Amino acid sequence: MTIIEYPAPPSDVQVTPQSGVTPVIALLRRDWGFLFDQLRSTHAVVAHLHRIGGSAPVLGDEPERYYQLAAADAAAAQGPVDPAWERRGGQSYSVPLLLAAPAGSDDDEAHTMVRIMLEDVATSLTGPDEWEPWQAVLASLDSLPVGHRTNLGRFLLDALSAVTAAEAGTTAWRMRTFVAEPDQDQLGFAVCSALTDHTRAAFSAWLQLRHHERGKDGDLSSLTSLGVLLTPRMDGYREWDTTVQVVSGDPGLSDADLRVYQDLWNANQAGVG
Repeated sequence: MTIIEYPAPPSDVQVTPQSGVTPVIALLRRDWGFLFDQLRSTHAVVAHLHRIGGSAPVLGDEPERYYQLAAADAAAAQGPVDPAWERRGGQSYSVPLLLAAPAGSDDDEAHTMVRIMLEDVATSLTGPDEWEPWQAVLASLDSLPVGHRTNLGRFLLDALSAVTAAEAGTTAWRMRTFVAEPDQDQLGFAVCSALTDHTRAAFSAWLQLRHHERGKDGDLSSLTSLGVLLTPRMDGYREWDTTVQVVSGDPGLSDADLRVYQDLWNANQAGVG
């Protein structure tokens, strides 16, 4: 990809299509900025560039092409939904890959919440050995479609408020899973009123169970599920702690483990989990 910075670019420069194995895309710097302002996600911008696969016919016409694709996305029919998730209280949401309005224009506070969560994950590295796997974690979280981020951010904000107000001596949970396509990482987000060894173990059990449930119709060996847990803090140092866990492949749950996890998380889970 070539990004062109020019103070007064001409308006009629034709871009010759490039042949070859590697796609070549020429963009003006202002168009590059437009894509990031519109999507607010590195993963979404890169996915868009892979989707278009080449330059716009006229240099500087990337916004026009973007809006044409956004209109096509908005008109596309929703794909099939796994009825098993709906039976368990899941809800189906259809969102376009490209948004006509800039990401966050419907609820900037919610989008900012998601951004802060990603920054928490990014700044939790402890050494160079973690950089590569942690980049994979960040890329996985950033793969959540932009159209779902208002939903996620508002859920996290409301959940933090709710669990903070939980009665003394009780443990409150709020959870949401974004069910993935078969070849994509599944993302789960949880908010809990306290961070203890017990709640860490419960969060791990929830994520393993949700990951295990993906294997009912397929092989788990190549699948990954990633979970983020937020727990409010009361010491004034920061507002919450962020815990991340990743499950890849078959977690190897025994029948006894599975019964315990299902009793804990599936017995009364309508609308959550």
